[in-house]
Amino acid sequence: MERDNKPSEMSGDEFFARNENSPEKYFAVFGKPIAHSLSPLMQNAALGEIAKTDDAFAGAKYFAFEVDPDNLAETLHLFWRKNFTGINLTIPHKEIAFRILTDFDETAKKARACNTLLRTPDGWRGYNTDGFGVTAAVENAFGRGFENADVVLLGAGGAARGAAAAILGAKCKSLLVANRNPERLAKFADDMKTENFELSTTPLENVEAKIAPRSVIVNATAVGLKADDRPVIDFSKIPQDCVFLDMPYRRGAETSSVLAARANGIPAENGLAMLAWQGAKSLSIWTGKPLLGALMLYKLKEHLYGLG
Repeated sequence: MERDNKPSEMSGDEFFARNENSPEKYFAVFGKPIAHSLSPLMQNAALGEIAKTDDAFAGAKYFAFEVDPDNLAETLHLFWRKNFTGINLTIPHKEIAFRILTDFDETAKKARACNTLLRTPDGWRGYNTDGFGVTAAVENAFGRGFENADVVLLGAGGAARGAAAAILGAKCKSLLVANRNPERLAKFADDMKTENFELSTTPLENVEAKIAPRSVIVNATAVGLKADDRPVIDFSKIPQDCVFLDMPYRRGAETSSVLAARANGIPAENGLAMLAWQGAKSLSIWTGKPLLGALMLYKLKEHLYGLG
């Protein structure tokens, strides 16, 4: 079977009805929606590269499935019984998985969300590679990281939790978190607080006035996935020496937030690099192989922009 880079329209039950003897080197991403996902493209490219030097991965494949949040626990159990090695989780499953699983590494514990699951003899073990992906993307795009930086994080969902854990772990100077939902924002701040650092919060509608010069701004909301989304903030009202990383990405076009940031002289990048590096970290956890983030990013850009 060739590696299929398109999200599956089948349910898990339908998939296994057609593939009764699933090899152990099967991987997947669950989300809702999932049709936009580019994870199969980059992960299957990386698995193909691994297979060149390791025959054990010759039949390895990565799939995408749309999974309803109400069915996540049942679906995870099904895929564990069928010997899938690893699962990625995207919107809206990261926080849900943390509530229903019991085994986590420190990245997931700190974020209280997981985007990467590794099959163990007893079930799934949860990890969070979002923070690794955000850190690598910021460093590669802008030549600076989170250490001793003023950081502004937009959003308070599962992706924001992974990013916040990495930002705090890098010993940032300050972390300002903005979100539209005050209850969700308060819970986020309570969950992410540490003994030695207290993050600040603000409504998303008021965030521009509180952004310090040279801030690293990360959008961890879903704003930008749709063509008609407005920019997540008003970039004309923030210092031009800031930099902006937009976690969302769009096929064949920049997000409205990236375009608005650049129009106002602010260096900005979309979420492709973050997607590539978090995915590379996930694949390394599953396979024990070195990171293939550069290859994954190249394949994404080749697909979207016709490089090479």
